[in-house]
Amino acid sequence: MDMRRIVAWLLFSVLPVCLCAKTLAPANSVTTFVIFPPENQSNAQDLSWVGEGLAIAISEEMEMPEVETLSREERVRFEESIDLPPSVPLSRASMIRVAQKAVADRLVFGSYSGTKENLQISVRVLNLKSLKLGGEHVANGPVAALPQLENELAWVLLSETYPDLKLSREEFRARTRTVPNQPFSDFVGCLSVGDDSERAKRVQKTVELYRDFPQASYLLGEYYFGLGDWARSMQYLQPALKGPQNFLETEFMLGTCYLKLEDPSNAVEAYNSLLSRSQSLEAFNNLGVAYLRKGDFPQAARALSQARGFSESNASVILNLAIANRLRGDEAAALAFLEQAVGAHPDQGMIQYLYSLMLDKRGEPEKAARALDVARKLGIDVEKLPRQDPLTWTQIYLTWTRRPVAKLGTVTSFRHPFANLPI
Repeated sequence: MDMRRIVAWLLFSVLPVCLCAKTLAPANSVTTFVIFPPENQSNAQDLSWVGEGLAIAISEEMEMPEVETLSREERVRFEESIDLPPSVPLSRASMIRVAQKAVADRLVFGSYSGTKENLQISVRVLNLKSLKLGGEHVANGPVAALPQLENELAWVLLSETYPDLKLSREEFRARTRTVPNQPFSDFVGCLSVGDDSERAKRVQKTVELYRDFPQASYLLGEYYFGLGDWARSMQYLQPALKGPQNFLETEFMLGTCYLKLEDPSNAVEAYNSLLSRSQSLEAFNNLGVAYLRKGDFPQAARALSQARGFSESNASVILNLAIANRLRGDEAAALAFLEQAVGAHPDQGMIQYLYSLMLDKRGEPEKAARALDVARKLGIDVEKLPRQDPLTWTQIYLTWTRRPVAKLGTVTSFRHPFANLPI
């Protein structure tokens, strides 16, 4: 089918079937969507990827300051957290449980049917605060026009929630998926592969065939990040920045890669970019370490103090603050931080070691010796550390907190699907 026929089809086939009363999002608020893959009601096996593809594409295209959407990785993680079986269509009740666990505001679900020549897609929105079900929105067209159908549905969902959004339809149309259906369907198929390394190999082949593919690049960057291959991770994370979704995670990992590769200036830039959009203890802590390694002690102290604002007793932040004050010559402040840390975290070897150094310098050799003995018993190599640069004693986070969890009142760590990374 040529493009003129596709466009004509889109103009007349993509429309809301009915408009219902809806609760509009307040001005300047952020609305969180969970978009579940529409259920495959077609008899065509070669259309099985479309549901997950729709969820991924619509989620990514809707992501903006006013709207947050769960990535596929987050959605699957929340599904697993309530023991739902993988790759099984969820009931409406299960979808609601997942969305509530993710503290989402809207739940999108639906189905699709038909053939490659005439695909029918239907989606509906459930407002999780009012539990009001919105009207049905449908899109009809050939699979060849799927990127345009995705974009139209994303626009309908977005404009329904934010009718006064300062974004024109033409500007939003620029978000239409540019990755062709073939590599995109290959990518979607890779996501169900259970083995991490095999999944990465398959995604790698997809990227080799189509390089301008932010979602696939992100997964590869994430995979190599989990392996600690910082240089290779950066190779894929940098092009992944083109994608609107996972942007914050990409910035965090890039900042950490720069730190690991002894490039604090670029690490500072990456963490500051992240923090301008989303603030967390881990990002401020790592920013503070980056400033320290750059030699900017005032900015380091400022960032670490902001990290401490999230948790006054966090062991890593207090240790980093003590190191920062020691390096800039404020031994009294360093010792004050360490005294607090020793009381709150007596089992932290590095805190005990640094505490012993400060006590010795203050002229308390017996107390210093006791702290040094504790550090040694906790596994600290007290003979090796004096030969190291104190900047290497600073502690950084490999994961960060982002999304709150309903009922628990806590936040979940950003977790890589390819690896569980320690903090």
